[in-house]
Amino acid sequence: MKNTIRKLSWVFFLAVVVVSPKALWSQDAKASNKLTLVRAVMCESIAEYAPANPAVVFSIELGRVSCFTEFDPVPEKTYIQHKWYQNDNLITEKRLTLNPPKWSSFTSVQLRESDKGPWRVEVTDENDKLMRTLRFSITD
Repeated sequence: MKNTIRKLSWVFFLAVVVVSPKALWSQDAKASNKLTLVRAVMCESIAEYAPANPAVVFSIELGRVSCFTEFDPVPEKTYIQHKWYQNDNLITEKRLTLNPPKWSSFTSVQLRESDKGPWRVEVTDENDKLMRTLRFSITD
């Protein structure tokens, strides 16, 4: 009887120590295998695949402003959108493709004199779920 209890104790011990961490790890891996936006910034330009001069206020004299987004992980090929709004009016919507295992992308708009004022870019996933809102202004 003692021998049987001892064997069952070892089986239980092995199940807890060996099997449980694997099960937990696979659950963590599944949880982290979700499209994740790790960085989103407005910037003056893109240099060497990275945002240059991030800010929230931009001079109209720049002539262009960019929205940079970085995702890690990207579990499978998917799509996102950058929706550009000026004074709550949708100006343009740009669809971007993301590829595994991680991906960065950006969109830009050309600035005109009439573009002064408050802006925002909404970053949405392929199901149009809002992931992030970036607010910025264009000034003299």
